[in-house]
Amino acid sequence: MKKIFSVFLAIILITTLFGCKKAEAPETTTETTQTATTTTQPVTQAQPKDINPLTGSKKFNPKAIGRRPVAISIENQPQARPQWGITTPDIIIEGETEGGISRMLWFYADYSKVPDKVGPVRSARPSFVVCTELFDSIFIHWGGSHNNKNYKGGYTYIKKHGVDDLDGMKGGKLFGRDKTRSVAIEHRGILYGNRIPSVIKEKKIRKKLNEKKFSTLYFNETQQNAGKRAAPKVKCRFSSISGKRTFTYSKKNKKYHTTDWEKDVAFKNLILLYDETKYITVPYKGSTTTYLNYQSLCNGKGEGTGYYASNGTVRKIYWKIKKKKLYLRDKNNKNIKINKGKSYIGLASSNHGGKIAF
Repeated sequence: MKKIFSVFLAIILITTLFGCKKAEAPETTTETTQTATTTTQPVTQAQPKDINPLTGSKKFNPKAIGRRPVAISIENQPQARPQWGITTPDIIIEGETEGGISRMLWFYADYSKVPDKVGPVRSARPSFVVCTELFDSIFIHWGGSHNNKNYKGGYTYIKKHGVDDLDGMKGGKLFGRDKTRSVAIEHRGILYGNRIPSVIKEKKIRKKLNEKKFSTLYFNETQQNAGKRAAPKVKCRFSSISGKRTFTYSKKNKKYHTTDWEKDVAFKNLILLYDETKYITVPYKGSTTTYLNYQSLCNGKGEGTGYYASNGTVRKIYWKIKKKKLYLRDKNNKNIKINKGKSYIGLASSNHGGKIAF
C-alpha cells in the first residue's frame, strides 16, 4: 500500500512540474512601429493548389492554376475617379508616390478575367515596381519615372530587377484613350483587359508562376475574427501630406466599404503596414518635384508593424520582406491566416506622419 501511495505522489509531482503551462499574455493593440523581437522560425503550411492564391476562393479558373498574376499601375487623382474596374481586383496595394499623391497597384490572379476596360493606367514608381515582385507578377504600366540626380526612377528598377512588363509608352493593342470624360489626356489612359492573354503570348513573357518568388497568403477555412478589438471604422493615412482611406464595416455582408474613389468598394480584409519612407526632391520642368520611396520595398528587405482588420475586428501584426517576399506574422512569429476574399493593403509612413487608426 505504501508503495502504491508513493507512486501516486510521484505522478502528481511530475504533473505539477511539467504539465502546467504559463498563460499567454493578452494581445496588445497600441499603435507602434516597433518590430518583433522573437527569433523563432515561422510555422509554414501547405496551401491547396486549386484556389485563387490572392483571395483563397475555390471558384478559380483551372487554366490559371500555377500561372503568374498581373499587377496594374492605377492613378488616384480626383480627375481619374471613379477608376474603371475599381471593384474588380483581387488585391489593391496603395501608397504615396510624390507630392502627397497616392497610386495603386491592382492585382489579378487570373489575367484572363481582367475587365475589358481598366484605368486610368499610370507610370511606374520604384516602390511599386518592387511591389509587383512580391507576387511574381507581370507589371502593366504607362510610362515611368526616370533617373534624376540622387533619384533612381521606375524604369531603372524595372531594368535592374528584370521585371517583366507591358508599357503603354510603347503603344500596342493593349492600350488606348477613353473618350467619354472631359479631362486631361493623362487621366484617360485605359487598358483593354481582354487582350492581355494574347499580348503575353505574343511577347513570350514567362507565364508559369515561380513559387519561390511568390508571397504565400494563408487563409482560414471558415471566417474568423481578426482580433479581440472591435474596429467598425478603420482609417489609414499615408503620410502627413498625403490623403487617407476610410473604411466602414458592414454587418450585412461582413466587409469593409469605402467610397473614397467615388464608388462603393468593399474588401474582406484590410492589411495596413507601417514602413519608413524617404523623400527625394529633384528638378522637374523648371521647378522641382518630390518623390517618395518606401524604404523596405525599394530594398526588397526590412520589417515593421501593422494591423490586420476583418469581420469588424483588428489585431496587431508584424511584417517582414525578405528576398522580395512578404511575410505577415503574429507576435509569436507564426504566419497569420486571413479570411477568404479581396484584400486592401495600405502603406503608411512610419517616420513622416503616417497613421493607422480605428
